[in-house]
Amino acid sequence: MTDWNVVDVAETDPAVAGGEKPLNRLLDARAGARTKFVLAPGRYRLDGRFEHNDCEAIAVVGDPHATLVVTDPDQQYCLDIGGGWGATPDSSADSVEIRNLTFDVTAEGVGAQAVSARAACRLRIEDVSVEGECASAGKKALGAIYAAVTHPEGSGVVSVSLPDGCEFRPDAYPDQTPVESQTSHPIGISVTDDHRGELTFRDCHVEGWVNNGGYLAGGEGPCVVEGGLWKDNGNANLRLGDGDVARDVRIEVDETAYTGCGLWLQEGDARVFGGELSLPNCDNDGLRVSSRSARVRDLTIDCDSSARAIKVNDGPETVLLEEVELEDRGDGSQHAYCAELWREGTTLRDCRLAFRSGANDRNGINLLGPKIRFDAVTATHDAADRTTVLVKADDVEFRNSTFHGRVDVDRKNAASPTFETCDFTDCECVGFEP
Repeated sequence: MTDWNVVDVAETDPAVAGGEKPLNRLLDARAGARTKFVLAPGRYRLDGRFEHNDCEAIAVVGDPHATLVVTDPDQQYCLDIGGGWGATPDSSADSVEIRNLTFDVTAEGVGAQAVSARAACRLRIEDVSVEGECASAGKKALGAIYAAVTHPEGSGVVSVSLPDGCEFRPDAYPDQTPVESQTSHPIGISVTDDHRGELTFRDCHVEGWVNNGGYLAGGEGPCVVEGGLWKDNGNANLRLGDGDVARDVRIEVDETAYTGCGLWLQEGDARVFGGELSLPNCDNDGLRVSSRSARVRDLTIDCDSSARAIKVNDGPETVLLEEVELEDRGDGSQHAYCAELWREGTTLRDCRLAFRSGANDRNGINLLGPKIRFDAVTATHDAADRTTVLVKADDVEFRNSTFHGRVDVDRKNAASPTFETCDFTDCECVGFEP
């Protein structure tokens, strides 16, 4: 338990609580080794960055809730506390708390970063929201929330609401294509490269951020995502790295002005347990796996768009998709197949894949990597002239599975699959004899 030096802002300077004086100047003047600033309900003005990194502990909390208001379009930062870029356990605070705060950036042209926080042992960013669209085009790319736990044995919790996203201004980057300019726009939540501990992201709402909703693949420590809504974010709604886990998340993609995949397992060993992936209007991948290895279990995917609902890229280790439910009514104008599996040894177990007649009646799943295995999978297509499963690699195995529609083996590129206890009763088999 931290032995806090508590500063009640309203008692210390009522003019700050009334918005007549800027809050950040009082924070600068009173911050010490272990300072907790308590803000009574009200609207507090920020006219510059509060930076406090050389300390044991620092906290800024609303009691029960307070609003911090930014009106200067040139201001880039709000609260920058606990440690600077590249912080180590020795150069960051032991404990950091930012709780019960709303950052109001609704003024025209404002695009300030709300929070950058690092702690060695204990980090809490809870009940924090950003109100207003972040307007930072043409400035250095900023994210709303940057976070890291710098000690391998430290931990933290982040619970934030970022529902208004940022404006998309590709015209601010004339030397880049609109797609290239996405990385010059801000991120919703970013885990920085100095992260070494464990961070839990609980029930976050992150929507409309052009350069990733949650970029959690940074650093070496694990991130655990519990629930929340990640919607209409560019590049990736949620991007996971080594040791990261997502549980019961909901991801929605209904935005094509800028492009972004749904759930991207990017690096190392990443896991997904439960959740929903909704793709009503998307032109990028729904679930993209390019990590060293991955396990995805109990994920429901519903696709009505031109996106590939699932894409498993080539990689060094295995991928397991287990109890995945896929319903596709997608548009085949951009991607002829709803799902593509390139990874050798990918296994689908207890999955249900239903391909429906939709716009342009696209095909089902394309097996492009060798040694792919279906175990207790049901794969169906209700369009008579479309393919449920296309086999384009050797040593594919079908076991205890049911197929409706058409299974097609490309004999120029693949040998006949092996199969055991499968039901091809209502299936046209092309290129092999079941």
